[in-house]
Amino acid sequence: MFVNIFTVTMSSTIYETAMKELSSEFGMNVPKSLQFDGGTLGFITHLFCVDDNVNIKEISKKYNCEIGEPYKIEIEDSMYNNNYTIRPSYKKEGPRFYLVEV
Repeated sequence: MFVNIFTVTMSSTIYETAMKELSSEFGMNVPKSLQFDGGTLGFITHLFCVDDNVNIKEISKKYNCEIGEPYKIEIEDSMYNNNYTIRPSYKKEGPRFYLVEV
């Protein structure tokens, strides 16, 4: 299956409620997101892995969040669940992201 990997940045003032609601709209059993450290003061950024068929731009707009440019990868269907977390690879070659079992 194909998935989109992308960042979502939101104000820390709405983070607690918006993150739960936003995540549930991406799907009920999706890979866990990864919170990034650093960034602009007052904002929180998460890395997400979501099925290619989900309208991530519309959902993010609904919650007034900024999304990064989606990066598409192919994964095994069996890996698309909340037993996995998305991670950046930091490698020069191959996919820029991968899923790791938690």
